[in-house]
Amino acid sequence: MRSALLLTVLLASCSGTLGDGDEERGVDAAPVDDADAPVSDVADVTVDADADLPDTAEATGLRGEYFDDYDDPRVTRVDANVDFDWPTEKPVAGVPHDWFSARWSGELLVDAAETYTFETRSDDGVRLVIDGEKVIENWTGHFPTTNTGSIALSAGRHRIVLEYFQLDLGATIQLYWSSKTVARALVPTSALRPAKARSAARAPAPPYVNPVYAKDCPDPGVLRVEEEGRAAYYMSCTGGVFRVYRSRDLVRWAATSGAILPAGKAPWSANGGRNWAPELHAVGGKYVAYFTAVNAADKLAIGAASATSPVGPWTVSAAPLVDDPTPGVIDATFFRDDDGKQYLYWKRDGNAIGKPTPIFVRELRADGLGFAAGSAATQVLTNDPGSWEGGVVEAPWVVRRGGNVYMFYSGNVYDRRYRTGVARAGSPKGPFTKLGAPILANNAGFLGPGHGSVVRAHDADFFVYHAWINDGSGSPAPGGRQVLVDAITWAGGWPKIADGTPSIAPQPWP
Repeated sequence: MRSALLLTVLLASCSGTLGDGDEERGVDAAPVDDADAPVSDVADVTVDADADLPDTAEATGLRGEYFDDYDDPRVTRVDANVDFDWPTEKPVAGVPHDWFSARWSGELLVDAAETYTFETRSDDGVRLVIDGEKVIENWTGHFPTTNTGSIALSAGRHRIVLEYFQLDLGATIQLYWSSKTVARALVPTSALRPAKARSAARAPAPPYVNPVYAKDCPDPGVLRVEEEGRAAYYMSCTGGVFRVYRSRDLVRWAATSGAILPAGKAPWSANGGRNWAPELHAVGGKYVAYFTAVNAADKLAIGAASATSPVGPWTVSAAPLVDDPTPGVIDATFFRDDDGKQYLYWKRDGNAIGKPTPIFVRELRADGLGFAAGSAATQVLTNDPGSWEGGVVEAPWVVRRGGNVYMFYSGNVYDRRYRTGVARAGSPKGPFTKLGAPILANNAGFLGPGHGSVVRAHDADFFVYHAWINDGSGSPAPGGRQVLVDAITWAGGWPKIADGTPSIAPQPWP
């Protein structure tokens, strides 16, 4: 059965998260022959999702657009009306039964000026908009549910858009209407005219809730790549072999067979006991992973590995890339500026010996596996013991937005005191000016939010980070540091993450 989370919010027993061992649907979801047929009549079917529909006076019904994985447009066709029940079958050939969405658009023909009541029966989310006015919205995961809404319409034509998403299990969507002069019935084909062009809007998608990966996965380092014309994301977290995870949307993650350190340690490490903070980056036509591990003397150092695929196999460098044994170095991150120069940032682990924790930067050579000739490390940030940072700043992630370079970083001890801050500079080498107060702090749902990655999705910025679930008393619940995603907005030259704390309520799909 679907979980209580679905019944109260949205995501089903499949949940918004694919855990270890779950099989993620492959990138290739090409249309295939399918004998399953929808309940509603269909005309003018085409498998070209971008095609314009026939421009004929006789065209009736609504333009139906079907999307796989809430993103990939697969099929466009004319549906006579909206009267579908798909208990187990696919909605159309080439679109799976689960994790799809649809949009029906066109014009509604009204004979008499009066107030009309519209009714949907849906499983799962539904949204009806007429002439730009939202008439019905139940944008949640739910079992078959009836929703109604009314609107006053004049005689004539009115723009209509019905959007729908399916999670898993049964799928149902029906559209009815009624008025003083119209008996309750399915909105008939004769009252519908299909839109001639595909909508420019994104595919309908469900909201999501945090955490998106509800397992211990600290310090998530996330890489975005383009695969077959759309984004895919790869993530690795602190610990063990540095397993690589994959997602197509930042919400549903699945473990791959890939690992950065399949042997459990770097060849130059004394042991694998402190494998921390891996990050994946596209560098020099390949992929480079930067990570923390101990050196032969059991002191923290920064290593690098390269591969031709985000899942490997990975070739680890013969020696640490940064080795500063007193007191050790951690939390490397990569940044490529608009001029093509590449940089590595890292933290000196001074808090381990009661000292400050400066963050350094140094220019990299083209392959990212060594430093540029003549370059030297420059200190760009350090902790302020009298502030929220306490004895630590660490976990940098650097991006350029407009005329500034922004460093997202974490501060204080990695427990309930952990927070996320930001600083900015005109140059990758600083000087950096801190905003001051943290931009991500605790709330009733989550504790210790930090050590994240800034990732682009659909031309927007998102922060992918870890936090503990608040057990209700202000202490971390069992389960470790889980992965959360929240939108970043920009105002006044500074970023803001959610409302300044991890989001608890459902959020728009990235």
